[in-house]
Amino acid sequence: MSESDVDDFGERGIISMRVTFTSVRKHKERFIFMNDESLNPSSLNPMENEEQPQPGDQPSFDAPQPGDWSFETTPLDVSYEAAPQAGSAKVIASDEADDDWTSADGGNPFLTLGNEQSSAPQSDAASAAVPTVSAAPITSAAPTAQIPAQTPVSQDFHSQSSVFANAAYPSVAPAQVADGGHEAGEQSAVKHRRHAWPWIVLAVIIVALAAAAALCVQHYQDRALPGVTLWGRSVAGETQQQIADDVTKLVTDTTVTVTYNDASEQVTLADLGYTVDANSIAEQAFNAKRSDNFIQRYLSSATVNVAPSLGDASSADPTKIGNDFGVQSTAATDATVSLNSDGTQYEATAATVGMGLSVTDAAQQLLDAIENPSATPQYVQLQVNDVQPAITDDIAKQAVDTLNNLIANPIKITGNGGDITTLGVDAINASYSVDPTDSTPDGSQRSGYVLFDAAKLQSYYETNIKANYQATEQDADVIVNNDGEVIKTNVQGHPGVTVADGGDSNVGTDAAKAMATGSGTVQINATVIPMQTKQTKRHTVVDLSDKKLYAYENDQVIKTLNIADGAGTAADGSCKGDLCTPTGDFKIWWKLDSQDMKGTLTLSDGSTTSWNAPGVKFVNYFSHSGCAIHRINSTSAINDADVPASGAESHGCIGLGWDVAEWYYNWADYNETVHIQQ
Repeated sequence: MSESDVDDFGERGIISMRVTFTSVRKHKERFIFMNDESLNPSSLNPMENEEQPQPGDQPSFDAPQPGDWSFETTPLDVSYEAAPQAGSAKVIASDEADDDWTSADGGNPFLTLGNEQSSAPQSDAASAAVPTVSAAPITSAAPTAQIPAQTPVSQDFHSQSSVFANAAYPSVAPAQVADGGHEAGEQSAVKHRRHAWPWIVLAVIIVALAAAAALCVQHYQDRALPGVTLWGRSVAGETQQQIADDVTKLVTDTTVTVTYNDASEQVTLADLGYTVDANSIAEQAFNAKRSDNFIQRYLSSATVNVAPSLGDASSADPTKIGNDFGVQSTAATDATVSLNSDGTQYEATAATVGMGLSVTDAAQQLLDAIENPSATPQYVQLQVNDVQPAITDDIAKQAVDTLNNLIANPIKITGNGGDITTLGVDAINASYSVDPTDSTPDGSQRSGYVLFDAAKLQSYYETNIKANYQATEQDADVIVNNDGEVIKTNVQGHPGVTVADGGDSNVGTDAAKAMATGSGTVQINATVIPMQTKQTKRHTVVDLSDKKLYAYENDQVIKTLNIADGAGTAADGSCKGDLCTPTGDFKIWWKLDSQDMKGTLTLSDGSTTSWNAPGVKFVNYFSHSGCAIHRINSTSAINDADVPASGAESHGCIGLGWDVAEWYYNWADYNETVHIQQ
């Protein structure tokens, strides 16, 4: 712009010029540096120790430094009017990107050419006196502007939160705007690169940590996890086979010195009859912490000590050591617990006491040394003593009581809608063991001397119960005796059961806990449609005075049969001698299609009576003394109608006619209740 251009508008105090506009967009405040000779340079504050530009110099921008604000330059059409106060100017500016600019406080922006920034509006009088001209964007080329003498070259601008210094105003011709924009773009790219490097470093660190975590997971995929110890000895990083080898070596290498009659020997657990399952122990150590959360799983500071029991010292067998020292040993035998012959109750067999060298102390020394790294086996002097069984008669009796209580009070499995089934004697038998110690292995529950294995219960449930679940119910049809016990099932029946995913995964654990408690219910997440049960009650009544057998069904007599009773039974049903039919309540406990009967009885007078009856048909034993309901044993047929006049009698059994005996045999089931009255 020439001086004449200035003179043309001098009287109005308005200058129109093309400048490069520098914008700071943080507060949407715009600061314009203008080449205005009319402004008072004495009001400016150049930066201290900064060299002043000389006339004719070309403008330049300082290179951006770390922490600088990002600037962009756009050509604007600028109009301003001289403010009535010296050293200030009112600026009106617009560009294509944003033509609605205001100051931070919402008013018109002002530029104070001093040490302070003022955003106060002009007085009305001043505004009226000074006309305002808004110019349109200039597109034609203009001569390159020169920095005139005595023109302020820098100014401090104080925003609300930052100070901008050393900002030289641009005196760049419009033709040079494109090059200036390119330079500013390069500066902006450099700035962005400087801001990006911390994020790049962080990303590299994250990738490195992820890679390290992946390598850690892969490394311990087939190895014991960090922080896992076995009997206080670290096995972290070892494979399952290596751990098993360690266990075998530890058990083999651990010895104790025993002496007898001035002879000594080094013995191991194997010498005392112990068998150690190294693979099972290694599996426990390998699986330790596998269910922990990810961080705990791989932290070495999160320690888990696996300490399986190797047995009780009282179970040590002195046979081998006795043979080594020339001492004859008789091994003790443990009392046992098992089901009775009809599978309805548990019973115990007695233990026996043995004799031989007492090796209990030696066994305890070895067990302590293996299970405690700080323990050292000591010298043991052996003596000949009685060898007590590990499971005594008392222990077996307590176990029998525990198990029979569960038979009487079976654990129920229920779902959402009703009961499903019970865990009866088969489930108990598949999961219990008698243990004379006081230790409870992982995965088991203890009740006195009985252990219930959760894994075995889960397996039993899945194989024998869950495998038979059906979504629709089937009503049951059963026969019960006079006590309400089911003696025959015509239709098994079942509820409709639909198990939710994972809804029965804890059956084994919950059932073991319930069995250890003695009663309880196992709840699973399943929809249950209850089944209905049709019951038919059957009962037999024998009246010795009437000489009749009455077959009852649902409390109604469905058949009446004539009988032949014991020889000692009088007409009124009373017993007048030895060979009488017993009275009372019984249950049919044994049934035979045919049997050869023979035997001898000693009578009350000391005499004896014998019998031999081959091929007796349709036998139903109700008395454990040998009395049964069966077909009359005769060389020719005696039918029901002929029985009263036949004179047939027995040694106490109840005889039926040939034509009805088979019917009764098929009608009366095991555990049918039989009431015999006078």
